[in-house]
Amino acid sequence: MRNILQSLKEKVDGGKITLREAAIKLYEYGWTNFIDEETTRRLLKL
Repeated sequence: MRNILQSLKEKVDGGKITLREAAIKLYEYGWTNFIDEETTRRLLKL
């Protein structure tokens, strides 16, 4: 079973969502305290 990070990484890599959209999702799910693309890039290992 995939976790949220794996799922978002696949979507970003596949071009289905942007890095910004992934950052918003991580914020909504409580992984970050604000919308942060740099932290998202690091968490998704992009």
